Amino acid sequence: MHRISFVAALGLAASVSASAVNAQALDGRSVHFGVMGGATRPVGDIAAYTNHDWSLGLLALIGSPQSRFNFRVDGQWQQLAGNDPLIGGHLTTCLDCNDFAQVNQQRFRVLDFTTNAVFNLTPASATSVYLVGGMGVYNERQADGPSGDAASVTRFGVNGGLGFKFRIGKLQPFVEARYHDIVGAHAFAAGPNGSGRSQTFQFIPINVGFVF
Repeated sequence: MHRISFVAALGLAASVSASAVNAQALDGRSVHFGVMGGATRPVGDIAAYTNHDWSLGLLALIGSPQSRFNFRVDGQWQQLAGNDPLIGGHLTTCLDCNDFAQVNQQRFRVLDFTTNAVFNLTPASATSVYLVGGMGVYNERQADGPSGDAASVTRFGVNGGLGFKFRIGKLQPFVEARYHDIVGAHAFAAGPNGSGRSQTFQFIPINVGFVF
């Protein structure tokens, strides 16, 4: 009887140990990686001169996805298409640029690298709403299609937003929207006579992705 109890105890201990090792293998990693993509919508002044377009990105999540707090490092490519509402109007993201081209033949690209804090509202649940926000560097580039001319500038920026995530096996899909403001960055709208005013540069990418 004692031998049977001892064997049963060993079996239970082995089962618990295996479960713990399996859980650690699935959830115990300190770094998780992910991909995301979606649409980028311009807002503020720049929205009058650009259309929404696409975005792609990679991320590294530091900490367990089931924790209340996480840190995230994101790298994204934001693309905006030119849209000229004024006949003869022009736009440049570089205040020092002298060669203005037609906006409707231009493309605006932003590469951003940000570090962010993530606050999970219900971390223990299979589904959770989370808040995310941080800061980083933003490289703006404006390219003129017909001439091939381009200008770029790198600025500091901040962002903040919210998302919704859930679990499917080992994957954690999510949907999120974030507001980005490139601090001190301006586009410059100028008419045929060279007059104009500076424009602020903000945008909202709405992304779908997953962490694995």
